Amino acid sequence: MSVIRKQLHKGVKWTGISTLIITAIQIIQFALLGKIMSLSEFGLVGMITTIVVFAQILLDLGFGTAVIQKEVVSERVLSTLFWLNMAVGIGLFVLLFLLSPLIAMYFQRSELVELIRLLAVMFLIAPVGQQCQYLLQKELRFNLLGLIEAGTTIISFLTMVILIFTIRPIYAFVISQVVMNSLKGILYFLCYQKKWRPSFVFDLSECKEYMAFGAFQLASRLVNRIGSNIDVILIGRFMGAEALGIYNLAYQIVTIPVLKINPIITRVAFPVFSKSHQNQVLLTDGFLHMTKLLSLVSFPILMGLTAVSNVFILSIFGEKWLDAVPIVQIMSIVGILRVLMNPNGSIILAKGKANIAFYWDAAVLIVYSSSLWLAVMTNQLEVVAWTYAGVSLVNFFVGRWLLNWLIQLRFRQYLKTISLPFLLSMIISVVAFYLKEITVWYFPKTSYWPLIFSVGLSGLVYILLLYKIYPDFFLRIVKKQIRGQT
Repeated sequence: MSVIRKQLHKGVKWTGISTLIITAIQIIQFALLGKIMSLSEFGLVGMITTIVVFAQILLDLGFGTAVIQKEVVSERVLSTLFWLNMAVGIGLFVLLFLLSPLIAMYFQRSELVELIRLLAVMFLIAPVGQQCQYLLQKELRFNLLGLIEAGTTIISFLTMVILIFTIRPIYAFVISQVVMNSLKGILYFLCYQKKWRPSFVFDLSECKEYMAFGAFQLASRLVNRIGSNIDVILIGRFMGAEALGIYNLAYQIVTIPVLKINPIITRVAFPVFSKSHQNQVLLTDGFLHMTKLLSLVSFPILMGLTAVSNVFILSIFGEKWLDAVPIVQIMSIVGILRVLMNPNGSIILAKGKANIAFYWDAAVLIVYSSSLWLAVMTNQLEVVAWTYAGVSLVNFFVGRWLLNWLIQLRFRQYLKTISLPFLLSMIISVVAFYLKEITVWYFPKTSYWPLIFSVGLSGLVYILLLYKIYPDFFLRIVKKQIRGQT
């Protein structure tokens, strides 16, 4: 096994454990909010989430990627970036406080004013741990990062559950987000202060190289996020909060596997790839291995979801969300394409090509925005979802061409890597569909049993198929367990 694969596996183990815990909690939270919230209130969750995403990108300023990518970072640079992050956090608090009426006016939801101002508080606290988080990631200390993230997620969820019985659910959700992000920042800082503490230094001249790299990365992430959230921005404005609530539910169901499972590997991949950015063979091998891991985990979830989406929606969220079923099925295509596109960024940044990432994301933003704006004007969510899927497919092929240029990745080689995960996922999706069709003859669709039988048995079939194809992997796990007991 190559060095880059070993580093990936080590980081993935710790990140994977924490991500499984976080994902399980967020699914429970997601289902709970879907049950108790109205369609329009759930639309507000989508609006608030979008605002948080953009604010966090601005808070980072792209410096995190620069710190991880550089082999050596001086104390003066780290301290300067720390104080810069703190200043940006205060600026974001003021900006969100002042602009909240305009944002509420855009979405035509007056209650957003109070919610945004409440949310803004976390940007006064979260920046304190920003640099420490980058340094922990740079040192591949994913065990500590995972512990902090899982712990703060649990505390945030418990906070929301307690508050949900005393105040409106949407306010409980916002406060829980403030608690989680603020606590993360404090814990990152406390856990790293033995190795590094910021000094009272602020010298921007020392940070010119980082600011140039960070500027492209910031611009790239902004246009990327605008492209990723333009559907929410347009639907919320032109189709209303109720339509956004349905779309947001479908979108969240599909993207939870992508946004939670993908970073298990991509988050580890960037610092690992950065250490080998001059070795094309290692980068190609690492990228293909990462793609295979992501495909083996994400493909069966997303493809299986299309087979059981109706019983999943009915049993978990109830009949009021039935209109989300076709949107979930279409958006699963988007989810699969995102799984395949996400690793691209790790390679591009590891090669130090933040400018290329920006140009690519800017071009994608123009195509996404114009296409989705036309789709939203039809006032049909299915048209919006199909448009999103079509543009994502074009983006996927452009990404393959870019990787061929950067690391000479051949398309045939790439197809060979993803073909087996795709075939296995197709098999268990068919199994899940027919198991669901059989069980609904005996149990109502709104009960949990059709979902439990179809997902449980098809999941077992998938594990058996993996065991048949990758017996050595399972044998290594058994040997480790035996050694641990001994």
